[in-house]
Amino acid sequence: MNTEPRAAPPSGRPDPALPRWGAKPVRRLTAGELAEALAYLERHRPDDDVLGRALAGEFARRTAAAEFAHRTATDRPA
Repeated sequence: MNTEPRAAPPSGRPDPALPRWGAKPVRRLTAGELAEALAYLERHRPDDDVLGRALAGEFARRTAAAEFAHRTATDRPA
């Protein structure tokens, strides 16, 4: 039986030491936040392959979608 006290429940506010995107789900990050998260991960946790792949995949989807939207908008006949 564990007699240690339980950790306090989260207060609802993210840890101030975390980056502003640290408490967001990956799908809710902006492209800029995804790029920042990838750079942070590379510097601080380069061995976290799962998170790195999730961030890189979402970043690739976002940038590809933005590029496709840009091309279709500029290729439309007037």
